[in-house]
Amino acid sequence: MSATPHPVNRQPPHLGRVLHARDVVETEDGVHLCGAQCAQCATRIFPAATVCPACNSENMQPLPLANEGTLYAFSTVHVAPAAWETPYTIGYVDLPEGVRVFGKVEGAAQLAPDARVAVRIEPAAVAPASAASAASGGPRWQYWFAPR
Repeated sequence: MSATPHPVNRQPPHLGRVLHARDVVETEDGVHLCGAQCAQCATRIFPAATVCPACNSENMQPLPLANEGTLYAFSTVHVAPAAWETPYTIGYVDLPEGVRVFGKVEGAAQLAPDARVAVRIEPAAVAPASAASAASGGPRWQYWFAPR
């Protein structure tokens, strides 16, 4: 069996995770990730869901999240699908609202646990993956984390 050669000019699929319009909120001080808070038990989550994972309440309220947090943990990935450029860094960031968010992280050389990082959000330049996601409408966004 012959192996298919990898493309020479590999590109990452995007700078960060692609979100739907419902996952971000625009406020007077910019665009923020939008999680949810349960009105029954006060559990906070991201991404938002219609049912609380702690108490199963369906009374979830939108929760704009801060654009800065603390890096909890990170890892640099060296082996990935052929279409992805490696290495890249991923990590968990604790936001002040008590939500831990996973995503890509820039600046691996400057990272350390407990480092302050900014949440970067910008319009995504990718097409919807399916007709179902295209039907959700609205602009698409992407986010990632960067050292402060």
